[in-house]
Amino acid sequence: MNNDTNSTDISEGILGNQIVKYFAYFEESSLKGIAKKCSRLMINENFGVICSEDYAEPSFEEMEELVLEELHGNFDEKVAAAIARTCPNLDDEQADVELIRLEKLYIREHEEQIRATTHAAIKDLKTRVKNLQKEVKALRRKYTV
Repeated sequence: MNNDTNSTDISEGILGNQIVKYFAYFEESSLKGIAKKCSRLMINENFGVICSEDYAEPSFEEMEELVLEELHGNFDEKVAAAIARTCPNLDDEQADVELIRLEKLYIREHEEQIRATTHAAIKDLKTRVKNLQKEVKALRRKYTV
């Protein structure tokens, strides 16, 4: 049996359906959670700059990269278990190859959701930064008057 054929059958067959149906990987609530997590990570990384008011928003591409990193981590965690359950005959290397293949497949198929999540992360970030900067200004007024 050809490993490429077997891998393709797994990606597009039972395992792919299981991931979509059982995990509901790209559900709206999951994407909102990822967007909020990405905005919080961005604030944590840039807290000092945000407080100094010299903060520049990240580009869409920068935020998309962060979103993809989060999706990648969540995908690996959830899908690796599904691969192990669905295809117990795969060794570690074959399972890793399958995980990478499935991730590429789902990223390609869900580009619109990824863009929407990136936009949501940027919107959430703007709101959080604006609120944080208001709080910092209020504290400065309170302690410098």
